[in-house]
Amino acid sequence: MNKKPSKPTGTMAVLSVSSTGAEIKKLEFPKTKDAIEEFIVKTFIKNSSRMPLKITDVFQNNENDFDFTIKTEEGTKYLELMEIAPLENLRGSYAQAPDRYKPYDFARYIVEKIFGKSKRYKSSPSSNTNICLLIYVTDWAFVPSESVIHLLQYWTANVPHSFQYICCYLPFDQFSGPVELIYLFSPSILWYSV
Repeated sequence: MNKKPSKPTGTMAVLSVSSTGAEIKKLEFPKTKDAIEEFIVKTFIKNSSRMPLKITDVFQNNENDFDFTIKTEEGTKYLELMEIAPLENLRGSYAQAPDRYKPYDFARYIVEKIFGKSKRYKSSPSSNTNICLLIYVTDWAFVPSESVIHLLQYWTANVPHSFQYICCYLPFDQFSGPVELIYLFSPSILWYSV
């Protein structure tokens, strides 16, 4: 029996207020990498109805492949996931995460990870438009601010990369969370090296 390795996650929680009082409800993530990714993708799809990318079905792929194959109204695409968690600077621990960050520096860290992931596919936006990227968080300390989102939107719109869509998903509980569109490839915008 192959035991799947566990994957650490941070802490996400929401404040629930009702007529009987208020309580903090912590999101309990699954324990394995595959299960966490499946949870993220399925709740992302449930909450992405206002996004231009309309996903109709999803299939989790094996290791050493795209994370997921998705069926969309535009045809079959591939979905890669990327967690926003700069743990390499924190000795790999969510508990050591700072409670604040500089938006520019944090956005720069994220976009460098996006472009690093893009290089693996060695394509340009004009030649391959079927790879989508979903960035997500599992710890409140890494929730990107509005400034970070705007910087990511600007940089990904102005520097060539391999993704047709880039979305950001922040799971608040087992069922909901906001989705932000970071990038949408437009065939009318072609990038040329000078």
